[in-house]
Amino acid sequence: MRAYLTAEWGKAVARPYYRIYLAVMAALAAALALIWWWTGREGMFQGSFGECLSLLIPFFSAGIYLAVIVADAVFSDQYKAGTLKNEVSYGLPRVRIYLGKLLTAAAAGLLLVFLTLLAYAVLCRLFIPAGPEDWQAVQTFLFRLLAALPLWLGALSLTMAAMFNIAHTVPMLAVVLVCLSGLGPVFRGLAGLGPDWLSALAEALYRLTLTAPMDLGAVSLWDPAYLLWCWGVGLLWSAGSTAVGLALFARRDIH
Repeated sequence: MRAYLTAEWGKAVARPYYRIYLAVMAALAAALALIWWWTGREGMFQGSFGECLSLLIPFFSAGIYLAVIVADAVFSDQYKAGTLKNEVSYGLPRVRIYLGKLLTAAAAGLLLVFLTLLAYAVLCRLFIPAGPEDWQAVQTFLFRLLAALPLWLGALSLTMAAMFNIAHTVPMLAVVLVCLSGLGPVFRGLAGLGPDWLSALAEALYRLTLTAPMDLGAVSLWDPAYLLWCWGVGLLWSAGSTAVGLALFARRDIH
């Protein structure tokens, strides 16, 4: 498994797709930090370093959808290229193939998150003055980041499961996007229709969607219930998607 992971990691980070994606995300983070600096110089924004970190928190929900790009960068359309068939024909265990690519995608995604946020935080700290409430803002930023990570991993696991089992790009993306952005509104709509048992069931199902925790606005700092909710939902989707995806892939004919 170690050799396979090493090979997959080398292929993933060497692909122009991933490197361009990483460069674009870092550039966007840098551009946003420079915007705060420029607006501060022009007198339009007088926020502190901590406030700049807080302004990034609403963008965390986009990470659920950006996880789809990370998965695509690692899986790299292997049905069309025929490389997945070659690996299976070579005799590699399907469990190793599936988990190896999933773990590689998770590591590549975490590296992307780390470098992007690091670029943003360093530039903000260099160009934006500190403020008296910065420590509170830094804690809030880290808390919301810790809560978002399992949700991102859940979206990544779902996408990898779809990519392994749906060879064509359009239906694969349709399944992923419906699960990510379609289930929440449907369950919220059902919750408002009644009867009571249907509303309660729909509300419970809504709380299990990957976007539900991020729909919540104000959250108390280091609220253990919120963290448990995020990690529970994220791990549920990660484990469930992996189990279903691996079970289907184990029985799939590779053409």
